[in-house]
Amino acid sequence: MKSEYHVTTDLPMPNVTVGTRFVRVENANGRLRLRFTYSGRRYVVAVGLPDSKVNRLVAQQKAAQIELDIASGNFDATLSKYKPPKATSQKQREMSVADLFEQFRSAQATAKELHAGSLCRYTATLKHLERYFSSKSAESIDQTDAEGFAQYLRGKVSTRTAKDYLILVQACWKWTEQSLSHNPWSSVVGKVKPTPKQKVKPFTVAEVQAILDAFRNNRYYRHYADFVAFLFGTGCRFGEAVALKWKHIADNCSSVWIGESVSRGNRKTTKTGKDRTVTLTTKITQMLKERRPDRCDPESLVFPAPSGKTISDHTFRRRAWKKILASLGIEYRKPYATRHTAISHALANGANPLAVAEATGHEPQILFKHYASVIQRSAVMVEF
Repeated sequence: MKSEYHVTTDLPMPNVTVGTRFVRVENANGRLRLRFTYSGRRYVVAVGLPDSKVNRLVAQQKAAQIELDIASGNFDATLSKYKPPKATSQKQREMSVADLFEQFRSAQATAKELHAGSLCRYTATLKHLERYFSSKSAESIDQTDAEGFAQYLRGKVSTRTAKDYLILVQACWKWTEQSLSHNPWSSVVGKVKPTPKQKVKPFTVAEVQAILDAFRNNRYYRHYADFVAFLFGTGCRFGEAVALKWKHIADNCSSVWIGESVSRGNRKTTKTGKDRTVTLTTKITQMLKERRPDRCDPESLVFPAPSGKTISDHTFRRRAWKKILASLGIEYRKPYATRHTAISHALANGANPLAVAEATGHEPQILFKHYASVIQRSAVMVEF
């Protein structure tokens, strides 16, 4: 039997809809409730919350759940599934800071398809909010609370990380700006000033050659030798190199298309969201020609891990990179330093800064800011 489903309401609230059906939020003597008709029967569900801007988000979420259950045939006619848990205090009946941020995180993950690295920041921020604010309601947060949380973060994480977390909380409040009367986080974010970081020291030409030779001659890690040579020879990001498939390499191996990246096992677009085609040096071209299988599957990885899967940055750094540098007595720097090294030596060798920026996927202004001291006048990548 085809069911009918409609609602009336006294509140000018946004509709939560599935198809032509509606569940509406009502204010009944200062309390929120849901009213709807399904299969000829009228239903009223108490949300269990006082009418406030933040609590309407909870009501709308519950309305959406009812809509989905009706559409999928999982509607609970007893309404037990939709009734609020018994609350012991007024504070528990209001949406907490952590609950609000959890909704924000879920919305962002759905809308932006956040990769693993970003999700980790959201999750870490949520855990700190839970620890610091406990069940404190989001609507009660004021300037003093925000400044207190910022001070708490400074004692737990680096200043840079604290600022990143605060930016996410600020974004959460902006996301709900139609529901919250004020945003106490904007001024707090501006007060957190990360301490300047010393620039990464590039590897010398002699160090690069020693690292490449060590990988080629190590029986455990020679598998990564071509991969490391590619990083030093192109200056591309680690995630971009591990994402490469043979279909991205030109037939004569003279150039490579870079438009994807892999982070924590998830394939996504590049950091800047832009693609680029990079002309390769003679040595890198020759290495790729020798590496390419006779019967090459265009979808197979150019630089797979020994298992055949995508190289893990964590495993590579811990098992291979650190041990090779330690065996050579070379000061440790993260694998990302291969990119910094390639750019620094190219510019010092006279490469055109704009050409280097295009080849490495850097924004020109960022490249000028960080590499001004080594920029010369002319143009080629260094062959190690």
